[in-house]
Amino acid sequence: MLVLPVACDADADPEPVEPAWHAALLPDPSGPRGRIAVRDAVRCGGAWTAVGGVVLTEPTDTQDARPAAWRSTDGVTWTALDVTATTYWGRRAVLSTIACAHDRVVAVGARSGGAHGNPRVTTFFEKLGTLDDQRAAFNLYGGATATNVGPIAGADPGWLITGNRISGPAVWHSVDGRDFTIEEGRPGLADEDGFVSLAQGAAWDGDGWVVVGGGNARSTLDREPVVWMSGDAVSWERSEVPGSDAFDDLERVVAVTGDLVALGLRGDTFGVWRRRGDVWSMGEAFGVLPDEARRSPFVSSLVTSGRGLWSTTSDGATYALWHSTDGDEWARATIPVQAPETGGERILTVAADDETVLLLADDGTGGRLWWSAE
Repeated sequence: MLVLPVACDADADPEPVEPAWHAALLPDPSGPRGRIAVRDAVRCGGAWTAVGGVVLTEPTDTQDARPAAWRSTDGVTWTALDVTATTYWGRRAVLSTIACAHDRVVAVGARSGGAHGNPRVTTFFEKLGTLDDQRAAFNLYGGATATNVGPIAGADPGWLITGNRISGPAVWHSVDGRDFTIEEGRPGLADEDGFVSLAQGAAWDGDGWVVVGGGNARSTLDREPVVWMSGDAVSWERSEVPGSDAFDDLERVVAVTGDLVALGLRGDTFGVWRRRGDVWSMGEAFGVLPDEARRSPFVSSLVTSGRGLWSTTSDGATYALWHSTDGDEWARATIPVQAPETGGERILTVAADDETVLLLADDGTGGRLWWSAE
């Protein structure tokens, strides 16, 4: 049950939302033992799939972690899902992001290594109830022009991974979840005209892909919110979004009843942006970014549920969970664990469907999962 207290003072911060959290057990996957790491989850094909990895108790000179996944029909009882990894980096990956399309999941994992210690990215696709890694050319996700590989999104056309290359924003897309094609240096997506940008996340709006991020002219550090749109993931168009006089950066976006809602940084707060029809506007700001934070703040997840929207953020020091009934006004939500500090292997993320909200937390010593009925 979800309890939504009502604030009495219109000028005061909204009262905290208090979900009724229940702990769920993630069993140890078969194989070498270690601490469970959880990173992301999605509802797909009538079941939940959570992904992460196992950080080995007894690492070797060549391996300190392995991929892991779990499945549940109700979010309450979980079983370990078989993960079949045959590639060198696939066997060592921790799965960090997962998405659903065509009632199948695709996950993206990585582990740092090689001569320069860069993340080596591997995708995993669902096949007959297991997750299999996909062999790919090194230059597809790495290579001399690599920068980062970000979150994956799923929709009717398939899957889209958002990331960046030296040329600017890039995407990887696939219709079958196995073979991904990179769009790098594409006009309308890549940097041009002295404008440098960073893509952060994506959503399908019913007609096309919408990638969100931020950018600025090379001569200034004044970050502006930016979106890129494409009907086929190949041809792209960049659009400006209203911003403030402060640092603005869109980081996560979801579709909500025909609109789009995006969250990101706005000066020393988090901000809401909304697209109604084809028009973007700035919404309210929420949260405060402490001056003493030692790391960069960011939005780590944004999802929709039967009772509204949920998001997790880091203010640069610790994580927090937020809830909104309509995507406009946001209130803190209580969590069943001390908020993890930001950095390293520590995360807080949220997943949801119409009936259940999942909270995944990892404080660097172990990953845990909770569920709350809507």
